[in-house]
Amino acid sequence: MLIIFTLCVASWLGTAGLWACLRSTLRRFRGGPAQPCDLAMTLIKPVRGLDDMLEEGLLSIVESDPLKTLQVLIALETADDPAYPLARAFREAHPDRDISVVLTGPAGARMGKAHNMIEALPRARSRFILFCDADTRLTRGLLSDAARAFRAGVDAVYAMPYHAKSSGVGGWWFMIAFNHCFCVPAALSADWGQLRSFAGAFMGYTREALEKIGGLERFSNVIAEDLCLGLAARRAGLRQELLSEPVLVRETGTSPAEAFAHILKWSTIVLWSCPTAWLLAPLFNPVLQAAAALALAAASGRSLVLPGAALAAALGSRVSIAVIQDRALASYRIPVAAYWRILLADLGGLIFWPLSLRRTISWRGRRYLLGPGGTCAVLP
Repeated sequence: MLIIFTLCVASWLGTAGLWACLRSTLRRFRGGPAQPCDLAMTLIKPVRGLDDMLEEGLLSIVESDPLKTLQVLIALETADDPAYPLARAFREAHPDRDISVVLTGPAGARMGKAHNMIEALPRARSRFILFCDADTRLTRGLLSDAARAFRAGVDAVYAMPYHAKSSGVGGWWFMIAFNHCFCVPAALSADWGQLRSFAGAFMGYTREALEKIGGLERFSNVIAEDLCLGLAARRAGLRQELLSEPVLVRETGTSPAEAFAHILKWSTIVLWSCPTAWLLAPLFNPVLQAAAALALAAASGRSLVLPGAALAAALGSRVSIAVIQDRALASYRIPVAAYWRILLADLGGLIFWPLSLRRTISWRGRRYLLGPGGTCAVLP
């Protein structure tokens, strides 16, 4: 009985925590400044392969920077990359802008994305250096907010990734994984000074900050360079800020099989990069706690009222919070009835926990062997 009661109390507290997260989310993510960005910054966009969002993402750079303040560096390994013609056409279509396509050469033993970032960095002319993934869409408010933060003396900025509207089972998995799992605690953790949501979808550092944490080369053999950069900046005492506008992302390949493999890859990366988070995330989930209490009560013949109420509160809160959050942050609208999928997310997501117990992953055509601290070695 004590175990059942404890699980129910933990679930109630976790549910209250979800509402606290929503409150912080609504307070923080109110959009960036309305005026265009007028601070000269360098934007490095590492690219490998032709992402579904790449063309739209490149065009969004132009739309979000009407004053033409950005130096844009599109970094690819070779001209054989299928994204190279698109990058070159984008540069040629905007001769009035400071856009360069940087061929970085084969990555060799380096992690692919980190290699492109490292090789492009020496060409950056600005003191303020932004990095954004190939599958992101920038906005005027996002750039303006980054400029505001840098002017205020912030050393490093991060945008919370929010997945674009997607259809089908795989698309929903991505939306739930991004928007209703990873993003949920981001604002509250930032409010508490415990930000851990360092996402490479959009991040920026001053040149001095990068030098203080040892430069990018130090992170050439870690699988989650964004997390490792952020944690190193935190340990160095740098001033970090979660921006007030999310960055829109759209993953490439949203079939059920592709989405499953992609999310499993993330689970494995979390295991090796941040094992504490991998271990504790399922244990502190209010839905799972209430479900466990209900199962124990049923198995022992005890009353189902308390655990049933805890489970109903947790499930109802998960759906309600998801609807409210999407209405506030997303540029799209989804019928409320469609959110039933979230009811299965926490329980169904448990399958990724044991399956992530592995050391090898495939990412953008390369295989990596992972080790403690998120280190990675390229496999033949």
